[in-house]
Amino acid sequence: NPRDAKTLPGAAEDVFRTLQSLPGILAPNDFSSQLVVRGSGPDQNLIVLDDVEVFNPYRLYGVVSMFNPDAVDNVNLISGGFPAKYGDRLSAVLDVTNKEGTTTKSLAGNVNISIVDANIVLEGKNPFNLRGSWLFNTRRTYYDLIIEPFVKSAGLVDDNTTFPNFYDVQGKIVIGPYNGHKFLFNGILSRDAVNVVSGEERETPDSVGVYNVTNNDLLSAAWHFAPNQNSLNKVVASFYRNNGTTDFDSQILDPSLNRGAFENTIPDTLAPYLLRFSFGGDFIYEKYSIDDKFTYILQDHIIETGIGADFMKTTINFTFDLDEQLQAVLNSNPQFRSALDDIKDEQNFNRYRAYLQDNFRITEKFTFQPSLRMDYYNILDKAYLAPRLSLSYAFDELTTLRAVWGLYYQSPGYEKLRDQGILYDLSDQYTQNLAAEKATHYILGIERWLSGEWSARVEGYYKDFDDLYRPQQLQGNRFYTE
Repeated sequence: NPRDAKTLPGAAEDVFRTLQSLPGILAPNDFSSQLVVRGSGPDQNLIVLDDVEVFNPYRLYGVVSMFNPDAVDNVNLISGGFPAKYGDRLSAVLDVTNKEGTTTKSLAGNVNISIVDANIVLEGKNPFNLRGSWLFNTRRTYYDLIIEPFVKSAGLVDDNTTFPNFYDVQGKIVIGPYNGHKFLFNGILSRDAVNVVSGEERETPDSVGVYNVTNNDLLSAAWHFAPNQNSLNKVVASFYRNNGTTDFDSQILDPSLNRGAFENTIPDTLAPYLLRFSFGGDFIYEKYSIDDKFTYILQDHIIETGIGADFMKTTINFTFDLDEQLQAVLNSNPQFRSALDDIKDEQNFNRYRAYLQDNFRITEKFTFQPSLRMDYYNILDKAYLAPRLSLSYAFDELTTLRAVWGLYYQSPGYEKLRDQGILYDLSDQYTQNLAAEKATHYILGIERWLSGEWSARVEGYYKDFDDLYRPQQLQGNRFYTE
């Protein structure tokens, strides 16, 4: 329940941190809202918001997520063995649906202040007798506005220091239903920034400058059409962009020198004794998507099928500028030398998908769900078929045995870098011989309801991974002529 994020101790009113209280769900560290599901990396989790895949859904360097518990209606976490309508991930699925606004009042809402941010939610029914509703919510960190002046006046930080901050605006407009037709529009505008400059008024010559801005923007439009009670067709078109700029610059006094001898010294006279390290970079991950999803109920069958395509453009550009003395030290270690090479690459690639699944009863107690998914990744110029099977047997109304088997594939992409924590090069020379990462899931579990509020579940799982991407460490010398 999304409202659990408001009451669970330590969750900081964040949906992702609430999920970490579930069995088999952890975080990489205490400061991260990323999810490690049953030992798999955060990059192997598919995150969907209102039928739109999103990546890097974090704020404040991963401390909180983009999902506002006051605006979220439903959170569905599938920790493994997910059906064929989900793909391009190896481990788990987090499917989130934002609330629709109230249809009984023209204006309603609430204001909330937590330890992390201030939050305003406004909603109401559509004006002009138009069926449907609207909901807008906005969040912003406030400690950079309130706490920052106090710590600066107390001399705890430099006057040039800016606390990390973020704000976002989210909205959902629903029109309908009209004769089985319903239209939904979603939008997100998000900014996450930090700007730290030290050294301008310092007595010691050292200085550090950090500038980082990250943007997350989403627009989507959906048409839901239900011609009768047994069928529903959804067409979803969306645009998602995650981009940012980073700059780091430093002047660091040579640690081998006696720092006390350089107090109250003008920095400009110390150039021979300063080690300079700076880097800059920017990234843009853009995705245009179109999907058509159809559901049909036929007696004991629930048939789901769909097709879709993603049109991706990803650009990364990282440059490093090192002091000559520092460069000489790092060049003595081949691992440092390769890690600090400039990287600039732009990729335009598409992903195409189709799936078919059926959930039906064989007997009153035995339910079977076969499904098949096809993915084509043109960054690899390869297509993959992923069959999946799910079985459940109800011993009685309270006890159910479940078993799942399935194949899962994941394509390479810069959009997964934030969760992977690894910077790699996806130039054609490196991807032409790659295969998609692969996982095979085996899951067996039994669940029994003890009361209307309590249930007990025991579940075992085995995940077999193949073709995982890992950086290759090379040692050697680089020769060039002048």
